[in-house]
Amino acid sequence: MKIKKIMLPIDGSVTSIKAARIGISLSKKYRSELIALTVLDLMSLPYGYVLTRPGTRLHDNILEEKRREAKKWLDEVEKSFVNGLIGSEVTEARFRSEIIEDPSSTVEWVIINYAERESVDLIVMGTRGKSGFKRALLGSVASGVLSYAHCPVMIIR
Repeated sequence: MKIKKIMLPIDGSVTSIKAARIGISLSKKYRSELIALTVLDLMSLPYGYVLTRPGTRLHDNILEEKRREAKKWLDEVEKSFVNGLIGSEVTEARFRSEIIEDPSSTVEWVIINYAERESVDLIVMGTRGKSGFKRALLGSVASGVLSYAHCPVMIIR
């Protein structure tokens, strides 16, 4: 199997950052494009976000803070990716990142649909993120992605 694209769903949790390190190693080994993705779960934002109207200062401040936090996580992953290339023979490495806000879909369905649309060959993700409800062994997002993704999913604990 040729692994041309690896996707890393990042939520800032310890396990997602650990999964990112493994994904970076795999992308170097297979000379794959690496896509780091953060999905802003608008349904899990503070109650004040839901009660405020779009365009109000409180609404925009809450959302902007979440965007800054996501950008920070993705920048850290990119920095690790670039540092991992120093001294290696990999020259054609490609990295990109994206933040997605989708108020009408669950996080796992955004990840699954994005992976399919981008023809991702492997998803590498952590077991438990920052979601409030967790399944017994896997986080609810990891469980959903593992169950419905079109491609192999590597779950990291």
